Amino acid sequence: SIAAGIQKAGSTDTEKLVAAFKGLQLDSPFGKISYRAQDNQSTMGAYVGKTKNDGGKGVMVDYVYLDGAKFQPSDDEVKKMRPAD
Repeated sequence: SIAAGIQKAGSTDTEKLVAAFKGLQLDSPFGKISYRAQDNQSTMGAYVGKTKNDGGKGVMVDYVYLDGAKFQPSDDEVKKMRPAD
């Protein structure tokens, strides 16, 4: 994400990076993700499952990857939850 943001911004300047991340889309090892322009929230998901002790080591079992875009509130819901500056 950082590399894609720097490439889009053409700089490592903080303000330029903040602007570049608005609506940024990129391919990740888990598929396409984006950063919402409204609040820079990433749509990257997460693996959810159970952990098991396997020979003294914690391992994840019965897991699935859940796409973050499917669980985020809509833009309208975000506007209602966040006060205007």
